Amino acid sequence: MAETAATALADGIGRVEEAAQLASTHLGANTAAPLLELCGRLRERLARGVDHTIVALEGGTGSGKSSLFNAIAEMAFSEVGVLRPTTEKATACVWGEGAGALLDWLGIERDSWIQRDSVLESHVDELRGMILVDLPDYDSAVQAHRETAEKVLPLADVLVWVTDPQKYADPALHERFVALARAHEGRTHMVVLNQVDTVDEDDAAAIAEAMAGLLVEDGLTDPVVVLTSATRGDGVAGLREALVAQTVHHTTALLRTAADLGAAARGLADLAAGGAERDEAQAEAGAWLSPAGETMASGLTAAVIKAATDPDGQGTLAAPVAPAAERLAELKADWAKAAEAHLPATWAAALSRAAAGESALGEALGEALSQVVVPPRPGFWRRLFLPARSAESYQRAYERRVAGAIGPVVESRLTEPALAALGDRARVAQAADDVSSLARRVATDGAA
Repeated sequence: MAETAATALADGIGRVEEAAQLASTHLGANTAAPLLELCGRLRERLARGVDHTIVALEGGTGSGKSSLFNAIAEMAFSEVGVLRPTTEKATACVWGEGAGALLDWLGIERDSWIQRDSVLESHVDELRGMILVDLPDYDSAVQAHRETAEKVLPLADVLVWVTDPQKYADPALHERFVALARAHEGRTHMVVLNQVDTVDEDDAAAIAEAMAGLLVEDGLTDPVVVLTSATRGDGVAGLREALVAQTVHHTTALLRTAADLGAAARGLADLAAGGAERDEAQAEAGAWLSPAGETMASGLTAAVIKAATDPDGQGTLAAPVAPAAERLAELKADWAKAAEAHLPATWAAALSRAAAGESALGEALGEALSQVVVPPRPGFWRRLFLPARSAESYQRAYERRVAGAIGPVVESRLTEPALAALGDRARVAQAADDVSSLARRVATDGAA
């Protein structure tokens, strides 16, 4: 199942990348940059396999995070501060084999991780596939320490936030934890209230309840708060069991990737814009484009004929020329306003950019109109005896020829490019729908 799901996710990532790049051609390169960055990270994760679950311990200085790491690993590997309790670099404990590529990706040096794979060691079979990472303190005064934590955090599959009874209500802690939880909805999040041995049992329970309440107020749903004492061993076995539940089926990384892919699909939908009304707006815009082009062509024809009428005072029509740039700009602006009535602003602007600008449009019109042959004026006797009919016939013949030259220019320089951009928007929207369905399917199958 894992191999099939990973292949499907890789295909979904490719769809997002292709659609994001397509959208960027119309909306600007910066609009797709976050999506492409996310896809790159997901692709790198899949390339290193999904058999391991990355569990990151995050917390502030003095929370007992490293002591908890050692308690879970049942060995003193992560350095515990004495005079100034702080974690200076990321360390890891790996249960099982084959995690080297992932650890290199995380940037954890070889002398900073240890492998547990002996059958003589406890919990090896239960935790096989888990990579437990002790991150530098998020509130470290050293910039390099914070940068290490910021690099690993987005890559972790499970985040375990460690705090203590003195800091459980720290606003900075809550803001950071909630921000991380919201930024990675598909990732498992746990909160550990460590050092409960420093307070009475009733006080510890009350603090845990208060902390959960604060997290709910911050916007999290059903936050899980685990009470532990790394030094005394309270709650460590329960926390270890919770982590086992995340690693036993080796699907956590797949579920995390599927959730992130779902977020990428939502990002694509945002680029396509329009929400639930998107398809209706798309159909309306498609129906609008041709009539709008015809209206602009009519306006251009009228402007050309007006400029060419009676140049010598004898009722003669001059050779047609493209309207002045100002008139072209006015007509193009009217055309663009019609787009804004049917589409979100971003795509209305995209359609306007896809269409030829005033300068290019003027050149194309000038070239087309230069090929128009002005019809001959009616003969003297026809003008004498049928002046109104002859003038009308002459005018209509001229108008047909001018319109015949202008119509194809408007079609090729405005309507067709706008329709192509509209089609690209539809492809982006379709990719968002398809990838969203794929992500839900992988998540459902993986959770089953």
